[in-house]
Amino acid sequence: MPSLLGVHRWNSDVVPRPSSPPAPLEVVINQPSPPHSLLLTRRSTSSSAPPPSPNITSPPFHPTQPSLPSVNSSHFASRRPRPENQIQPSSLRPHVLAKHRLQDWESPWSLEHRAKAKATYGDEVVQLAEAMAGVSVVESSFETYAAGPLRFTQFCDEYKVDEHLRMPADKVLVAAFIGFHLGQKSGSSLNNWLSGLKMWHDMKGAPWCGGERWVQMACRAGNREGAHLKRPLRSPVTYHHLQILRKYLYFSKPFHRAVWAVAVVCFLACRRLGELTIPSKSKFNSRFHASHATTFKQWLESDVPCLSFHLPWTKSTRELGAEVILTARLADPHGICGVQAIGLHYQLNGNIPDEYSMFGYFNDQGLPQHMVKTDFLTCCFDIWKREAMCDVLGHSFRIGGAVFHLLDGLAPEMVAKLGGWTSLAFLLYWRRINEIISKATVDVYKKQELEKVYASLEEFRERNGISRSTIQEALDGLANSSLHDTPL
Repeated sequence: MPSLLGVHRWNSDVVPRPSSPPAPLEVVINQPSPPHSLLLTRRSTSSSAPPPSPNITSPPFHPTQPSLPSVNSSHFASRRPRPENQIQPSSLRPHVLAKHRLQDWESPWSLEHRAKAKATYGDEVVQLAEAMAGVSVVESSFETYAAGPLRFTQFCDEYKVDEHLRMPADKVLVAAFIGFHLGQKSGSSLNNWLSGLKMWHDMKGAPWCGGERWVQMACRAGNREGAHLKRPLRSPVTYHHLQILRKYLYFSKPFHRAVWAVAVVCFLACRRLGELTIPSKSKFNSRFHASHATTFKQWLESDVPCLSFHLPWTKSTRELGAEVILTARLADPHGICGVQAIGLHYQLNGNIPDEYSMFGYFNDQGLPQHMVKTDFLTCCFDIWKREAMCDVLGHSFRIGGAVFHLLDGLAPEMVAKLGGWTSLAFLLYWRRINEIISKATVDVYKKQELEKVYASLEEFRERNGISRSTIQEALDGLANSSLHDTPL
């Protein structure tokens, strides 16, 4: 079948593609006093020993057995930590780059656990198991969740919590950790820190107490008391945003054609921006990012050109990836068509080497470049600022695309399939963006159109047998997702 738009690599076929126990610990929780909501002090059980001052440095940990594992020299950080990231010096926690904390930070429990495993299976078997635990985590997650162990360590240092009690952390310690930051950090920040703390436990094979009621109750309190610290809501990207973008882009420039392709595909296919761009020039990985060697499948649906391509990895499906499906909108008066946008991109950027990202482009010097997420957003925001339309973020494309299709009359089942949502996940997603949509209705959407969308979504819920209470329970669970399942 000849190419519909002259784009190379079109294919009609489907693409495959400790020793002694620690001293007893007494925990005292006092009434809130600034600047912290909860105060935790460790006191000696001996009546003659005064409680230690918070400013006294706890003695460093000097393990006798088992010994500390060696740290790869490339893991060490060359710069001193910023004041807000400082912790008490300890051989258990070497000064490594953030992305290596989960791997290189230890505890007496993790050292003993590893020593027992080595005694049972031998060094090589344990090393293989530890390597698999590390490979199972997406590289970017190591850095994302590094703040969890850091903030937890700072909390434990503040109250002189014994090293032996820091892992496995129990419900008292984790609940107090949340209480320490109550009302000073947003719920999302606290959940992120707990995700990192859980991942650190997982990496070391330690049990995690996220299912304990105290921890769950503390998380609810953290979400409620930190609500005032949430970032302001951002509007969805709309059809009008794309009109303005096309108005100011220079389609003689390879970079601008690539930007247009990413924007239109992300919007119309309801994809996450991170699935079509890469985090930095050095972070391209064909395991996770679509490359320029991606093969397209094309066909006609009722005489309308369609195409699809495979994403090797998504946040929800992981290594299963996802199929991106685009239906041509060749009659669109403003040229907002995903099929056409990809064709325009490949006309000028078709000779980009295969080892570059799918939306890679040639710069002004004729050199191939990856499409980096920040470069893409900078280009879009610079244009939208000219029209005072920059109240959006990267995820606004996916939100805006879902709203656009629903307002255009596309059935919720089709929108859910397009964006890769399950029925419940799509309803949850809509509930979470509902407040954003309401914010945007004054300038963008007609009230009657939104009422039709709400009615269609209610019918969608009933057809799938999903109760309102199920949705609310799932939303509550998402708020505490760090307690059980850490996103990788």
